[in-house]
Amino acid sequence: MLSWLLTQTLPLTLLLMVLLSLRPLLLQYLGSRLQYSLWLAVPLLLLWSLLPPKWMSETGLAVHRVKQHFQQISAELPTDSFWGTGLLVVWLLGAALMVFGVWRQQRDITQALKIATVVRTPGFTLHCKQSQGMQGPYVTGLLRPTVLLPVDFHQRFDPEQQQLILQHEVTHWRRGDLHANLVALLVLTLFWFHPLCWLAYRAYRQDQELACDALVLASASSQQKIAYSYALLSNVQSHAQSSTAHWQLLSNHYGDKKMMKQRLQLLQRQHGFSKAALALTLIALIGTTLWLQQPVQAADGADNIKPIMRVEPRYPVAAAQAKTEGYIVAEFDIQPDGTVQNVQIIKSVPAQVFDKVAVTALQQWAYSPSATGMKQAKVQLDFLMDPVSSDIERLEVSPTH
Repeated sequence: MLSWLLTQTLPLTLLLMVLLSLRPLLLQYLGSRLQYSLWLAVPLLLLWSLLPPKWMSETGLAVHRVKQHFQQISAELPTDSFWGTGLLVVWLLGAALMVFGVWRQQRDITQALKIATVVRTPGFTLHCKQSQGMQGPYVTGLLRPTVLLPVDFHQRFDPEQQQLILQHEVTHWRRGDLHANLVALLVLTLFWFHPLCWLAYRAYRQDQELACDALVLASASSQQKIAYSYALLSNVQSHAQSSTAHWQLLSNHYGDKKMMKQRLQLLQRQHGFSKAALALTLIALIGTTLWLQQPVQAADGADNIKPIMRVEPRYPVAAAQAKTEGYIVAEFDIQPDGTVQNVQIIKSVPAQVFDKVAVTALQQWAYSPSATGMKQAKVQLDFLMDPVSSDIERLEVSPTH
């Protein structure tokens, strides 16, 4: 697990840097709906890394070499060592805290829903409730969606504003934003240690609200846009006075003060939504991220598969204390991306003494990528207490047949 997280850190970092750096320009010139759709590239990148490679790219050489370096760092921290186990424990603690935070927020919302008062909203498709202790409005519930409204909802907003707000919340549900938030939280839980992931998650949630605004007001009149703006201003004042306003991880809410100001600014320059522009942008962005995941094209043939990284086995403590020497002959498959799989010990002298450490080391070896890989590669590892000096010539002597 640690090895996969480490090897995905580089392409994920590059992708997030691109998304965050281009975000202001895309919001200004292409609109929030397209910008929000581009966050789909993040889970696609991670999903692609779990699939076997189907094609190679010569231009991926530099990225591949850096990824091999990350793999080497990971290999130097095996999970059976003190540091490797320590890192795994730290990551698990961070992930557990993330899960606990989501569970605690959902528990509070569930308790609030139990004591909330049902609100009758004729013509509205989602259930609405009012709760004294929860700041709203926002929609919650992955399977049974409910819109939680502030207790002064009908006093603070006029009928037209109420309809726009409720339409905003039902748009979140219809687009599947709550389920998308679950995917985003899964990525954030896996990479909780990555600062860019936290920045990206907050930007993603802001883009989600901005895109929902744009969709709700796509065909709205000037009067409706003005009414919507006043509703946002009212919520800015309410959130500023409330000490309970915070980001609900799995729910959609109206946002914080800073984000509402941005929403008001973008209402002045709404952009249309071009499917062609979205398709072209996604193809370019996803194509780049997929390129980051591709190993280097190597010429066909086993002669062109060269070792890139070899981890030396650790001499077993008991064998070293007993001054036991020996060797093993191993057989393994080299995958197209250069990783080693299916390690088998076909000869061991003395039997079972060096097998475990040899398999552990061989599983971390890496070879140059190729189109087809290699089956049943063989290697002999000699375990010697006193290695032969490099200035002494070695000759193999075997019985003639």
